[in-house]
Amino acid sequence: MARDEIAVEGPLMREPESPRDSLEDLTDSFMSEERHATTPSAFIWSLSFAAGISGILFGYDTGVISSTLVSIGPDLSHPLSTLDKSLITSSTSLFALIASPLASILADRLGRRYVVLVADVLFAVGASWQAFTGSVTGMVVGRSVVGLAIGGASLVAPLYISELSPSEFRGMLVTLSILFITGGQVVAYVLGYVLAQKAHGWRWMVGLGAVPAILQFGLLMMLPETPRWLVQAGKEDIARLVLMKVYASETSTAGDKVLRDIRREIREQEATSKVVNPPSSGNDPWPSLTQFQHRMTELLYVGGNRRALIIACMLQGLQQLCGFVGPRF
Repeated sequence: MARDEIAVEGPLMREPESPRDSLEDLTDSFMSEERHATTPSAFIWSLSFAAGISGILFGYDTGVISSTLVSIGPDLSHPLSTLDKSLITSSTSLFALIASPLASILADRLGRRYVVLVADVLFAVGASWQAFTGSVTGMVVGRSVVGLAIGGASLVAPLYISELSPSEFRGMLVTLSILFITGGQVVAYVLGYVLAQKAHGWRWMVGLGAVPAILQFGLLMMLPETPRWLVQAGKEDIARLVLMKVYASETSTAGDKVLRDIRREIREQEATSKVVNPPSSGNDPWPSLTQFQHRMTELLYVGGNRRALIIACMLQGLQQLCGFVGPRF
């Protein structure tokens, strides 16, 4: 089979199964059609809200800069030039771009929740740095730190929600987390209007970005890691306890069924990875770089991944071409 024709759906990806495994899979397929819950539980709503705060932070920190730039005046030792404004604005996007692939690797190694917690710390540090700085350089540094937080949180927070949500509510809850981004922008514009005429009001605009980050950090400390990551890390007992909370309103076997599905999906993913990236012989002096290369290969050469990438790039391109980004800044 040609390398660029590899697809996840092929039978090559399946490991040999015993008759018992086949019977379990058949039973699972019938059980998956049943839906016992009509609305997400309080636990699901709470974790979705907690993770969705990342969207508010994303929207707030990208929206507040437009009001900030017109309110700073000479507070940073001199009136801002066009170059100053460009550096302050673009530094966030640049460091968000740098952070995204790094966040993906860290999310697999250390956990989804851990990456969001680190992003919260960066959000708080970046907001505080901007609020107290007295120079353009300090402002650029603060915006860069916020960019690192945006790059990590915007990637991992939806993943955290999707891996913890029951399948019947997953699309709705992830969509709500994306809507929080727009909500954060609205809050930024309203606060910008209220604080623009106050002396040093811009410092309050950027500094208030630390409040949602601190709130999210506290909430996530009380919430679990995702079952999928726990299974990958060999912590199935903890994953089972998490699934019992997620599916508390359904049948007693719902959590075990999902746990079996996660195991099977991970096996298929590992089999696909072995086909696309055959194991190399000898010691690898750059394991992190090799892992990154493997991820890029799977992204480009696995059929399902490649189609998702094309759709995502098309959506981003159309979003930029519609012209709304320029007026926002």
